[in-house]
This record gives sequence, C-alpha cells and structure tokens, in this order.
Amino acid sequence: MIDFQTDPLETAGGVFMMAVGLGCAWLGGLAVLRPDRPPQPIQGPVRVVRAWGLGYVLLGICMAVRMTSMLVGEEPAWPLAVIYWVAGPLLTCSVTAAGVSQRRARRRAGGVRVGRHKRSDPSPGPGQHS
Repeated sequence: MIDFQTDPLETAGGVFMMAVGLGCAWLGGLAVLRPDRPPQPIQGPVRVVRAWGLGYVLLGICMAVRMTSMLVGEEPAWPLAVIYWVAGPLLTCSVTAAGVSQRRARRRAGGVRVGRHKRSDPSPGPGQHS
C-alpha cells in the first residue's frame, strides 16, 4: 500500500521540487525542439544547444520522478544514477562548449568588446559637440 508523507513542510518542499523538475524539462524541451532560438541561458552551435536541452530534460524528468516517489514513501535509485552519469556530464560539457564557441566567435570578430557602458556607434553623446 502507498504511504503518503504527512509532514506538511516535506510535502510542500517535494511539490516545489517536482514543479522545478517539470520546469527544467520544459526549458530543456524548448532548446531541443528549437535549437535556432534557444532559451536565454544557453547560446552556441546547434549541437551544443541540443545537448544542453537533452541534459535539462533528463534532469527535470529525474527530479520530478524522484520527488514524486519520495512523496509516496519510496525512493528509487535510477533517477540519481541517470542524473550523475548522463544529465550531469551532458550539462557540464555543453555549457563548456558553449563558452568556448562564444569565446572563439568574439576572437574572430576582432576581439572588440562592447560593454554595457560603452557606445557602439561613433555618434557623439549628449553634451558633446563634433
């Protein structure tokens, strides 16, 4: 028979983490299905975006399954194994590859960086005369 958790704080935490897991799966699904328009956290080549999205889908599904099973009183070992051996390396490698590809793109562009406070157009600012 299924034994539900009775502690309200643990139940609320489990429901919250289950919602976070489903949100991760949704965000990763967007990246997998639309690699040309990925969500804001990841930018890079299509392979990298899809790998990141797949990692996030796996992470989200495993989190949701683990929290759901903990709410009913059981704890399966397979979600943690999938997170440790598949989702974790996928996320780590894809984020690293995205950073490397962005750095290479900046170098190919001539190394010109336009920061938040620098003007990218040569027009004079307010109070400056040409």
